[in-house]
Amino acid sequence: MEINYLNRFFTKRNLFATLQEKDFQNCSFIEEVSENYKVLSLKYRNEFFYKNTIFNKIVLGKYSLSTTVAYSEVNIVKSKADYIIINNLKATVYEIKTELDNLERLVYQLTDYSKVFNEIFVVTSENLYYPVYKVLKEANLDVGIIVLTKRDRLSIRKNAVNNVCNLNHEALFKLLRKYEYEEILKLKFGEVPNVKPVEYFKASLNWFKALDILEAQRLVFKSISDRKKIKNSVLLKQVPFELRWLVYNECNNDSEVENVLCKLRGD
Repeated sequence: MEINYLNRFFTKRNLFATLQEKDFQNCSFIEEVSENYKVLSLKYRNEFFYKNTIFNKIVLGKYSLSTTVAYSEVNIVKSKADYIIINNLKATVYEIKTELDNLERLVYQLTDYSKVFNEIFVVTSENLYYPVYKVLKEANLDVGIIVLTKRDRLSIRKNAVNNVCNLNHEALFKLLRKYEYEEILKLKFGEVPNVKPVEYFKASLNWFKALDILEAQRLVFKSISDRKKIKNSVLLKQVPFELRWLVYNECNNDSEVENVLCKLRGD
């Protein structure tokens, strides 16, 4: 089976579009997903596989959706974080490096992430563990390493050190939508800046910079957490494990998850 085919098959657009089809045939589709996923596990663990594994093992396996949210492809400064998990307002970022990835930009990516997150992990394969370890050591980065083992377990090989030294107000502020930073400013200052529209963003940022950095971080993480309305772990665990991250990522609330389940059951 070609790698390109598997990559196309396990794209959010392709899989979720199939789930939304009116003439959805659940049995044959689920069987196809299962067989293709087995090939991924044995021969080609791509980014989709890593993200789904992290979601099943950590978000659903360790935490609860009532207190936890997860996002992927989050813009942080000049980088894009593969995966972030916020649990009880404590956030961790995971940078995924599969065996087909190179490590050229890794230091720059991790440096960007350190402006927003205290705890950072690189998630990689057994074969890339030592190359990643070498990069982190040479750059003197307090970043952890998690290895996705051949048995598809997540093994912490190097703990992440909680580091707040690099946190940056502007990097945090730019994660927020306008209504979110306005709510924060009203909460902390009782109002928003009364300036010309062209000056509004800069003025709002300057007010935000007056907050203690850890308080600012906590408020940003709360705002981001509030965006996700899926809270029923039991409901999501009814979705085949191969599709859980996809369904969670594409749905906005528990009702939409239930609609997907109805499709899968053929209701």
